[in-house]
Amino acid sequence: MYWIGFVGGLMVAVGFVPQIFKALRTRSTGDLSLYMLLTIFVGGLLYTTYAVLIGDPVFIVMNSLATTNTLVLLVLKLHFR
Repeated sequence: MYWIGFVGGLMVAVGFVPQIFKALRTRSTGDLSLYMLLTIFVGGLLYTTYAVLIGDPVFIVMNSLATTNTLVLLVLKLHFR
């Protein structure tokens, strides 16, 4: 049963990877909402903090990956303005 959570978490964690590659390839992030990225990033930080507080290693890793990918996309959004 744990594999379901692991696979689901991994899919969410790498969800922005195709968008990161596209932004790097096209040097464009104009269609991405800055406020959406900020909201997802802050939510990810809070959810990662919660995962650390409850001590769940799967949530910690998956949320850290997802939040890091969101941060990368946020940095690209600010860089390619």
